[in-house]
Amino acid sequence: MLAAAALAAVVYGVVAPRPPSDRPLAVAGASLDLLAHLDSLGEAALRPVAARAADLVGAGVELAVAIDRNETFHDAMRRLGVPHDQFRALVETCRPYRNLSRVRRGEIFRVTQGPDGSLRGISFDLDEESYLSFVWNGSGFTVEEKSHPIERRLVGVSGTINASLYESLQQAAAPLILAVKMDDVLGWNIDFSRDLRRGDTFRILYEEVLREGRFVRVGAIHALELVTRDKAHRAFRFETKPGDPGWFAPDGASLLRAMLRTPVEYSRISSHFSLSRLHPIHKKRMPHYGIDYAAPLGTPVHAAAAGTIVEASVQTGAGRYVKIRHDYKGLETSYLHLSRFGSGIRAGARVRQGQVLGYVGASGWATGPHLDYRVKQNGQWIDPRRLRVETAPPIAAAQREPFLASVALYGQALDNLAVADAGARCESVTLLFPPWWAQPAGATVLVDHGASGAFPPSPSATTSWRSGG
Repeated sequence: MLAAAALAAVVYGVVAPRPPSDRPLAVAGASLDLLAHLDSLGEAALRPVAARAADLVGAGVELAVAIDRNETFHDAMRRLGVPHDQFRALVETCRPYRNLSRVRRGEIFRVTQGPDGSLRGISFDLDEESYLSFVWNGSGFTVEEKSHPIERRLVGVSGTINASLYESLQQAAAPLILAVKMDDVLGWNIDFSRDLRRGDTFRILYEEVLREGRFVRVGAIHALELVTRDKAHRAFRFETKPGDPGWFAPDGASLLRAMLRTPVEYSRISSHFSLSRLHPIHKKRMPHYGIDYAAPLGTPVHAAAAGTIVEASVQTGAGRYVKIRHDYKGLETSYLHLSRFGSGIRAGARVRQGQVLGYVGASGWATGPHLDYRVKQNGQWIDPRRLRVETAPPIAAAQREPFLASVALYGQALDNLAVADAGARCESVTLLFPPWWAQPAGATVLVDHGASGAFPPSPSATTSWRSGG
């Protein structure tokens, strides 16, 4: 009954009752079927429940509060009786992550209050994976960046290109962002807009991120093969150091360049380089000199190349940002909307390629967590995806043995993906481990790569991949 009462409190605005036509659009944790059932009962039937729900406010019970039509965040907190000084403190503490003056109808805030109406805590989602939790400590709010429990599933897709790579991915029931991620890896060597031909084939091993069994986003590609004009191009992801992945050919030659093609592990591109883009906040056409890579809150952002930090500061539009001047071809890169800076990141500091500069956020003018990545060359903005630079060094001798073991492991999994004209998808990819990783000889195990996709995986955590869908 507590859950029903809390739900009625949200749907019918117990603190300030409203007509049914003004009900919020959504309630956290409530299915559409349940909401439809509540609608069928009507407000009169639910008023007794809603009245009991009013008693929950101030009782230390977490309530889901939905933003109503034409309602601001300030309006929502005021109808809950939240003291104004707490409201202002919350807005200021939240500023690095998002602007609470911009909320959407139906957006959910999970609120806990004391008997006097004061906030004990409040939390809200930033995306499907990430949420922020604010706790009142007596003089201000402490904030924690948190993630909902997720699962990572290793998936294989393959197909033959008949019209376009995008169409073939669709036929294989694969996310279209894989085409962009393939270009991230092989785009230095293959022009994806000109070199692909009818009859070319592809095989991809990538991870999907799920929450409660529901698809959330595409994770990292771990291995891929593209056969074009009868020449096979294979690429394997391998971490040369923890949290610093690279891409290599089977012989250990690097597929990267002196500049990283993408400085963050992203789920999609939410906005491209453009001289005239409709700004999502200002609602007018403005130049967008970067590429927006949408990614979960807290995803590490890496330096595209070695250089010197020119600025590490905060601006109204850019939020927390870092600007680097590189020792290469007059290049300068900028990383905008960070939630926080990495260790030692300050103006004047030297950084190496791949060093963590900060973490994905939604500070400044942002509608959600993403990285706005920008590149200047000789003082002029350029499209980061059109940049051409020299090859990076091959795999180090000390890492060659584990790298070749990784190639054998993922290479075998690629070989097992059958290529069909109509495309194919395998949701239960298993990897066969050599016995020297403390696994039984020839044993079939499901791999847990952890958040970073480290390799080799830990023998103590081998069951986190969930096969099948």
